Amino acid sequence: MHYEIITNPVSGSGKGRQVSRKVQQALHQKRLSFRINVSHHAGQPRQLAQQFARQSLTDTCLIVIGGDGTLHEVVDGLLNTQQKSPLPVAYIPAGTGNDFARGYGIARKPLIALQQILDAHHLHWINVGHFVNSHHQSGIFLNNFGTGFDAAIVHRTNTSRVKKFLNQHHLGTLSYVAKAIGVLIHQPSFTVKVTTHDQTETFQQAYLVVTSNHPFIGGGIQVAPDESIDRSELELVVLEKKHFITLLGSIIMFAAGKVTKSRHARVFRGSQLQYSVSPAQHGQIDGEELGCHQFNLTMTCEKYPFLEQSIRTK
Repeated sequence: MHYEIITNPVSGSGKGRQVSRKVQQALHQKRLSFRINVSHHAGQPRQLAQQFARQSLTDTCLIVIGGDGTLHEVVDGLLNTQQKSPLPVAYIPAGTGNDFARGYGIARKPLIALQQILDAHHLHWINVGHFVNSHHQSGIFLNNFGTGFDAAIVHRTNTSRVKKFLNQHHLGTLSYVAKAIGVLIHQPSFTVKVTTHDQTETFQQAYLVVTSNHPFIGGGIQVAPDESIDRSELELVVLEKKHFITLLGSIIMFAAGKVTKSRHARVFRGSQLQYSVSPAQHGQIDGEELGCHQFNLTMTCEKYPFLEQSIRTK
C-alpha cells in the first residue's frame, strides 16, 4: 500500500505541522511507501485530491492530516471528480474541534490514528451530507450545516483575537463556548420553513437550525446524539427562542449535549430534508463560515469510502 498524504501545516494553529512530522517519522521507521503533499492555502487540498482522483491510482490510500475544514475540501474534491474506482480516504485529526474524528471513532492522538490506518484492511462507506441551494450551487458537509446561533458563534470565534491562544493551549472548545454568551444576548430570532417527505412546518422564532451527519459540533458538543455517520439519513434540529429564560435553559441543554430533549426543540430526520430561512443569517459548514444569506436548501445523502479505521467498526 502506498500513502499519498495531504497535510495542512497551519491547521489547529500549527498543530498540523507537528502532527505531520510525527507521522512522517513513524512511516520512515516502518519503511512504508508515502509522499507528503503540503497545502499552502485554502482550496489547495481540494485541488490535490482532484489531481490524485484523476490519476486512477491503485493500491493507494489518501491520508488527510488537518482539521475538519481540510478533510471537507478533500472529500468534496473527490466527490466532484469522476473516478473509475474511488480513492479511499483516511484521516489523522490535527484541527481545533476534530468533530469528524469523534463522529467516526478515530483516535485523536496522531500515532494511534496512524496505527488505526495501518491496521485497516477494509473500506467503510460513510454517509456524507449533500446540499443544493436555490441558485443550484451545491456542496457537501461531513459534520453539519448550521444556520443562526452556532454559525454566529463560528463567525465570532474565527474573528476573535484570543482564538489562536486558546487553540495553542488546547482550549479551542472554550473559545467556542465563550463566544456563545455574546451571541446568546444579541442574536435575533428568524423564520424557518422545514419540509420532509410527508410534512411541512414553519417556525417564526427560530434561533438555531443545524443539519447533522453525526452527533458532534463545536469540539465535542452533541447536537444530534442519535445521529450516526453510518446511516443514510440526516438529522435537522430547530431550536426556538420563546423568551430569554427558556432560551437560556435550551442553550444550557445545547452545551450539555441534550438540546434535542428541550421542549423548544424540534427534530426532523430523513434522507432528504428541505428548509428556508429569512431574513439573512450566518451560516457554517463543518466549522467554516459561509457569510450571511437567506438560505433555501435541499439536503440529501451520498456515500464515500474511508478506511475502516473507526474504533466502533472494529
